[in-house]
Amino acid sequence: MIASLCGRVKNILENQIILEVSGVGYLVNIGNKLITKLDDGQEIDLYTYQSVSENDISLFGFESFEEVKLFKMLISVSGVGPKTGAQILSKTESDLVIKAISNADVKFFEKIKGLGKKTAQRIIIDLKSKVGGIKDLDLNQEEIDKEDDLYLSLKQLGFERREIEKIMSKLPKEIIIIEEQLEWCLKNL
Repeated sequence: MIASLCGRVKNILENQIILEVSGVGYLVNIGNKLITKLDDGQEIDLYTYQSVSENDISLFGFESFEEVKLFKMLISVSGVGPKTGAQILSKTESDLVIKAISNADVKFFEKIKGLGKKTAQRIIIDLKSKVGGIKDLDLNQEEIDKEDDLYLSLKQLGFERREIEKIMSKLPKEIIIIEEQLEWCLKNL
């Protein structure tokens, strides 16, 4: 596994660079915000993630190890592959992605080409516990019962009132933990 590379930028392509390291050229996928900082011949250090699939082996380059960790978290979500994860991070700063997850900001993710509402919601639900608690979805009220908390959580994820009421009426009574209720509702919406 290639974890980092230090070398000279040989060529800058649309969303990739050829990074020459000791006479070997590595094709590295990088984001737009990093590409704009680079020049041909420039020496750089990159943290990398090596993606291996049935049909492809790709390198994704990042400025910091924290970006690599966030990238790994993003691609752990079902429906988010390495190219989509890289695209999310190439559009904005890591802390804004974390803030969007913490604030359940579905619209933030929907702005990224190729990401739909369901995938955006899945990213938030799957990663919310890693960057903040589920009760942070409602920042305005301190004490509310579980049913209201569930309703507000689904509302903040972009669902309409009728959809929420319909699915909440079908929610099995034995599911009492809010995280499990939210997960059940999202699977059945």
